Amino acid sequence: MKIKLMRILFRSSPVQWICGCLLAGWMVLVRNTTRWTIVGFEHAQSVWQSGKGVVWCYWHSRIMGAHSIWPKHVQPVLMLISLSPDGQFVAKATHMIGRMVVRGSSSKTKRDGEVEDKGALQAFRQMLAHARKGGCVGITPDGPRGPRMRAQIGAVRVAKMAKVPLLPSAFAVKGGSYAKSWDRFHLPALFSTGVILFGPAIDVPTQADDKALEAVRLALEQSLTELTHEADRLVGGPMIEPAAEPALSALA
Repeated sequence: MKIKLMRILFRSSPVQWICGCLLAGWMVLVRNTTRWTIVGFEHAQSVWQSGKGVVWCYWHSRIMGAHSIWPKHVQPVLMLISLSPDGQFVAKATHMIGRMVVRGSSSKTKRDGEVEDKGALQAFRQMLAHARKGGCVGITPDGPRGPRMRAQIGAVRVAKMAKVPLLPSAFAVKGGSYAKSWDRFHLPALFSTGVILFGPAIDVPTQADDKALEAVRLALEQSLTELTHEADRLVGGPMIEPAAEPALSALA
């Protein structure tokens, strides 16, 4: 009963607004008080100079670094955030720091076989339109609930249909903490040193079949994990391993 009451309190509008303010403030402070080293900047710069849109990816555990990783002046960013109640304050914080938001969650099959569309189709269309106009679509491929560091196929499908590349990234800050949550959430310290890493852009063949899309998904997953491991190594953080690999059907 106590847990249920706490959940109701946390999801109330005033508390959500306060949490959004705190999250936005922390992200701004992280960006402005950290001495950053950027690795692989040429990969991001190549995408920015191309004039094309992009699907920008990072693991769910690195949400607190999103404002630091992506400069506000290069491309307008549209962030995909879950429709879950817990995603509401994240959406509020994202708006507060000047980023656009699209809300949507993966479709869910009910016990009777009916598919419940939790905003996925509408969000997908908005992301496609934004990327096709030269914008950046920000996605955490293992979000919102995992498995940790296992890419779902959604980001790959958006990139394919919008005819834009995927750009993997990671960040870590020295002295930051790592939660014991499902994603091992990284809370960066303030007034510290940090690293931002970009990997080579990954192109998705426009005529790719399911097998080819799966190969791209695996390439994205591998790149994100390698970048995250290197970021953590550079700041003296722990080596966080991906969760057990799910069945292929769970990735579709």
